[in-house]
Amino acid sequence: MKGRNNVSELNVNAIPAINAVDGFNPADFVRITVGDEGENDLYLDVKYRLLWFRLHRPNGKIEPEIVQLDDKSAVVCCKVYADKTDPADQFIGKAYSQRFSTEERFGDRFLEIAETVAKGRALADAGYGTQFCMNGEALTSIIADAPIKMPPDEEEDHPGSVAVSFTAAQPATPIPAPKQQVKPQAQPPAEPPKAPAPEPPKTVDEYLQVMTVDQAKMVKIDFGKFSGWTLGDIAMKSPGDLAWYVKNYSGHNLALKAGAIKLLEAAGQMAS
Repeated sequence: MKGRNNVSELNVNAIPAINAVDGFNPADFVRITVGDEGENDLYLDVKYRLLWFRLHRPNGKIEPEIVQLDDKSAVVCCKVYADKTDPADQFIGKAYSQRFSTEERFGDRFLEIAETVAKGRALADAGYGTQFCMNGEALTSIIADAPIKMPPDEEEDHPGSVAVSFTAAQPATPIPAPKQQVKPQAQPPAEPPKAPAPEPPKTVDEYLQVMTVDQAKMVKIDFGKFSGWTLGDIAMKSPGDLAWYVKNYSGHNLALKAGAIKLLEAAGQMAS
């Protein structure tokens, strides 16, 4: 039995060598997602599966096909071919995906999402998925080839919930010491009155002028699926969702939108 376990472990550790590409390690692009029950899952985004496939099979072909489409739902079938000249029935991966139109955000893009999910599943079926780029140690836990991650839920307005304060902190009033009998001394000259504390920013542009990258990382999300997370958490665990807060968030928490803009700008500067 022990020998069988050793063989199984060797087989599992050999999985990353399947479809290997020199200079490209798909495991470097695996990210952690949070499931519906708060558990952590590993996921390789479809865009990196596509890159992996094209690097490994430059003459390959990915062929999505609309099976059914109306104003309520879409069904897409996707086939993956090792070579673009292969016959139609000699595919190496095939998968279906169905998505429905909803009133939620991005619900009107059900066809686009169905096609993306079908591509991701077909690529996983062909050996270009999350489960094929991790080593044996990572595979000992349950790795689900999760569907495409959707943007956060519809935002809710929470007036008055500014997560970062930029007003200057005032020193605490010292506790007076017990009075002692001392000789009268000359009084020092009176200090000039202190300048009033600056008012907090009132617009996103004002936040951007005073906010640092470290302050942007500390801004907390106060609604939706990522409620309780900081923008720093999003940047580390789900960086693709930062753009959603920049483009679509319209709530009262101006620090949240400004922080997302600040982090995306910082990431762009690092990339350049």
